[in-house]
Amino acid sequence: MATVWRTQCAFARLFVGKSGQILNNATDLGTRISPESLPSLTRNYSSYSKSPFVNKIVEQYDYEVVKKPPEWKYVERLLPFSTIPSVTPKQSYPSGWVPPKEEAKDLPYFIPRDKNHDPPIYLKITYRGMRKISCIKKIEGDIWMMNSELKAYLKSKNNKYIETRVHELTKSIETKGDYVNDLLQWAYSKGF
Repeated sequence: MATVWRTQCAFARLFVGKSGQILNNATDLGTRISPESLPSLTRNYSSYSKSPFVNKIVEQYDYEVVKKPPEWKYVERLLPFSTIPSVTPKQSYPSGWVPPKEEAKDLPYFIPRDKNHDPPIYLKITYRGMRKISCIKKIEGDIWMMNSELKAYLKSKNNKYIETRVHELTKSIETKGDYVNDLLQWAYSKGF
């Protein structure tokens, strides 16, 4: 039924022409669109010179600016910390987190902690989970010596050769595969 009406409207449009402006799904073929029947639409002006002037907007509400309103204490509880607080030293932490050691500063390379006090070791997953790359970032010092020690550690731990890539400009080392836990154990054993 609907296809019959559409074909009749298309047939009627063929005879009336584009200037007839017949509605697409109108049951009466003689129905025309008039400016009164259309909803009020915004008008697009063709140039800057033909557009009307904009009057200055009058402020409708009076308001007062208060630096520290009494309700602000409830908002402050919800805001995130601007800086991460320093860690209180303990024997062990329930999350398994390990604090950095002072002897790590004597090594020819160094991995500083990020703002959350964690080593910058991440896993990148690409190609819909098919490619996994473990990455150590923010490396300072002799990056090539660190790469050779990492390769030896991963080879002895996993009993196979692990492919690595060194980026000197970005100060990072990438290993092919998911070795984040092994890299974290190596970093904690070195004191980073």
